[in-house]
Amino acid sequence: MGWKKGQAVQLLPLSAASGRVLEVYRDVQQVFGVPHISSFFQFLGTYPRFLDHYWSAVRPIADTEAFFACAQRLRADAYARVRAQFEIPDLKAEVSRQRFSPGACEELRDCINFFCHSVPMSLLLSSTLSKAFEGPAGSASVARTPAPAQKPHRRIVMVEEDSTGPAVKAIFADIRATTGADVIHTVYRAFGRWPDFLQSYWTVNKPITVSELFQKSENSLREDAIQITAALPGPIEFNVSKLGELGMNEIEANSLVRITDMFVHSLAAALLNVSVARIAMEGGTLHKDAAESKTEVPST
Repeated sequence: MGWKKGQAVQLLPLSAASGRVLEVYRDVQQVFGVPHISSFFQFLGTYPRFLDHYWSAVRPIADTEAFFACAQRLRADAYARVRAQFEIPDLKAEVSRQRFSPGACEELRDCINFFCHSVPMSLLLSSTLSKAFEGPAGSASVARTPAPAQKPHRRIVMVEEDSTGPAVKAIFADIRATTGADVIHTVYRAFGRWPDFLQSYWTVNKPITVSELFQKSENSLREDAIQITAALPGPIEFNVSKLGELGMNEIEANSLVRITDMFVHSLAAALLNVSVARIAMEGGTLHKDAAESKTEVPST
């Protein structure tokens, strides 16, 4: 049967990577301008041979204008859904009451903006792989115009779930219990650097994430992500026979497919969650000016 929902997902962090896996991780950082390796790639890193073939196939797609345009569509979609559908308090005022220094405020905003930039790309990559398991993903008719080189982002500090303090660990446990998450997303791990903010943010976000409207929004965003893969260059495909050629048995292949689908779900939720954080730090949606503002996502 392989992996089942609720079981721990094995990850290979950058610090433990070597050989070809490390080469891929470094190339991922360079292509996307990111300072860390997403949980999705850390999961793929536990399948070194597959990761090699996957990245060789997807890199020419990921390094195109079309890929970044599709990621922006997902980013704008999530932002507009959250602003239009949910009542979000003003966390900017809360941060002020928590006496954040100007430097800490700037770092927090930069952190939120970074995840608004990076999570849509991870969602698009996982959705492309999920689609490729079922059949060809992407289209040969889409131009492979190279994207401009991405400016490297400064390092994002993330706390480790096992070694963080009791207060943050308790919030992480509540996140797992509330959302059924198989992995604590890097968004929450990054916010864990500021325990008071994490607590305030989770207090705002918890009732949103358990709402029926959020589940509908997550499913719609996930479906949009799968459909948007048609606007990518391609095609690429990883059907059952291809996985067998890569040395995977049936149990390993089933686990790969199921966990990839889990990441598509969790990354759609994460994109909505970080959109909540961004809008909350912009003043929320409860006051009149915010309610009447445009729903177009700001540039990152």
